[in-house]
Amino acid sequence: MSGAKPKLLIAEDDPFMISLLSKAFSEEGFEVVFANNGDEAVRQFGETDPDILVFDIMMPGKNGVDALREIRGLPKGKDTPAIMLTNLDDAPTVSAAQDLNVRAYLVKANTQLSEIVNKVKQVLGEVTGVRD
Repeated sequence: MSGAKPKLLIAEDDPFMISLLSKAFSEEGFEVVFANNGDEAVRQFGETDPDILVFDIMMPGKNGVDALREIRGLPKGKDTPAIMLTNLDDAPTVSAAQDLNVRAYLVKANTQLSEIVNKVKQVLGEVTGVRD
């Protein structure tokens, strides 16, 4: 990452959330790549080699948990930090995400945009050793 913008892959199908997240992370100096569904997220992961992932769970086609599971099976996907950003808050879904070593599980309805940005920066800092 040295000197380059950190690359963030966001898997999200809601156009409003895409707009909010894109603006917020671009302003914070991130290179942002979007995927509208889980299959596209897996493809984008392979093509863009992101530094960190933020995945919604409920998306058309392959959901975020299944997409992350597939990415975790790839050699370079095993250790890429991931954050779930979803409105699903049930125990089985949270547990499935935790089994995939997500660094944070954020519920959209309970999380401010600034908290999302700060959490991504915190997790990336923990992984890279670079702090704000």
